[in-house]
Amino acid sequence: MSDRKVMLRYSDNGGRTWSNWRERSLGESGEYEKRVQFSQLGKFRKRIFQVRVSSFCRSDLLGAVANLEPTDA
Repeated sequence: MSDRKVMLRYSDNGGRTWSNWRERSLGESGEYEKRVQFSQLGKFRKRIFQVRVSSFCRSDLLGAVANLEPTDA
């Protein structure tokens, strides 16, 4: 199978409007330990994230972790 993608977008107003999709490669089929990172997502409160995967395989996305840093604001 060709290179698969994971896409991320977000909303700061409860899903009324969304950012543009950001896209990263999931690698070729068989790359089981491929990590995908999205950075520089800015400051936010109550942000909703939406993720989609462009693959026919149902188990491409096995988990997600968010590392967030609080600010002084």
